[in-house]
Amino acid sequence: MDKSPSGTGWYLEGSVDGVASPTRFRLKDFPIRIGRRASVDIMLLGSEVSSLHAEIFERDERLWVRDMGSMNGTRLNQELLTDAAPLSDGDILHFANLEFVLERIGAAAPRPTAMLAPRSGRLVQGARSQAVTLRQMIDSARVQVVFQPIVQLSDGTRFAFEVLGRGAHGGLPQSPGPLFEIAQAAGLAAPLSALFRQAGAAAAVGLAGAPSIFFNIHPSEMVQPGFLASLEAMGEQHPSLSVVLEVHETTVTDPRSMRELRAALTALGIGLAFDDFGAGQSRLLELAESPPDYLKFDIHLVRNIHNAPASRQSMVENLVNIVRNMGVYCLAEGIECQQELDTCVQMGFEFGQGYLLGRPQPVRAWQSAGA
Repeated sequence: MDKSPSGTGWYLEGSVDGVASPTRFRLKDFPIRIGRRASVDIMLLGSEVSSLHAEIFERDERLWVRDMGSMNGTRLNQELLTDAAPLSDGDILHFANLEFVLERIGAAAPRPTAMLAPRSGRLVQGARSQAVTLRQMIDSARVQVVFQPIVQLSDGTRFAFEVLGRGAHGGLPQSPGPLFEIAQAAGLAAPLSALFRQAGAAAAVGLAGAPSIFFNIHPSEMVQPGFLASLEAMGEQHPSLSVVLEVHETTVTDPRSMRELRAALTALGIGLAFDDFGAGQSRLLELAESPPDYLKFDIHLVRNIHNAPASRQSMVENLVNIVRNMGVYCLAEGIECQQELDTCVQMGFEFGQGYLLGRPQPVRAWQSAGA
C-alpha cells in the first residue's frame, strides 16, 4: 500500500507514554500491532495499555483499525470500537488513555503537529481531538436545551423563556461556555450557535401559552451569509413562535450595522435584545442610535444590589429610567434573593430572570408546571 515517494504516506503521531513529546510513526508493512509488550510494531508505555492492544491493517485498499481485546478499549474519534472500523486522514485514535492522530502526508508540507496533553485516568483531549468530536456532535445534533423563565415583575407571571444550550456528547464539556471556547478555536462557533437555536425552537413549540422565546446568537453567526435566511426558515417551520434574538452588548459597536440588523429582524417579526449590558464598555450613544426591544442588565449590576452603596444604586436606577424613556424594556439578570427582587422592582425594572424566579429546566418541566 505504501508505494509513495520517500516521506509521503500514512503516519500515526502521538506520545508513547502521554508525557514525552509526540513521536511520528510511519505506517507500512501491515498489519501493524500496537501495545505494551516489546514484540509489537508500535510500543506504548502507558500503564492502561494492554500488552497487545490494537491492530492497524489493510482491507479493500483502505486502512482499518480493530481492538485486540484490550482491557481499556480503543476509541476512534471518541467512539469505543466493538468491531473493525475504516480509517481516514485526520482521525483521532485513543489506545486506552493515549491519544494519536492519523495523517496522510503527501508531497506538500505536513500538517501541524497535533496538540497533545496527558491526563491521568481519562482520555486525552488535544485541540484536534476536540475539534473532531465537536464536529461529530454538531453533525449528529447531540445537544440539549433547557428553558429559564423571564418573569414580569409587576405580577410575577412568566412572560418568556430564554433557551440555554448544553452539550450532550461524552467527550466534550456540557456547559456552553467551554463548548464555545472549543468551537471558536475550531471555527465551529456559528454552526454550534445555529444548532442550539434549532433545537430550542423545536422544543419550544410544546410550551403552553405561546410565550416569547429568547435565543442567544454568537457574533460569528451574525456575519454568515445565510444567517437571516435561517431565521426566516425557522419562522416558516415554527410560525407560532414569538422570537427574540439576544446580541451581546460588546458587539453593539457599529450603530449602522445594528440598525440594519434591527430592520431585518423587524421585517421577519423577530424582536431584539442586548445581553449583559454593563459587563463591557457599554455606551448609551450606540444604545440610543439603535435601540433594541429589551435591554438585559448584567448579573454583576444586579447581584447584591440591595446592599450596594447608594451611588451604585442611584446609577443603576438612573440607567433604568434613561433606557425606559427610549421605549426599551429593562430586564434584570441574576435575581437570586427576595431583597434583590424587591430592589429591582423599586428601581423600575419591568422584567427579571434568575434562580429565585426559576432555574433552567427541560421543556417538559415547564409543560407539567403549566407554563
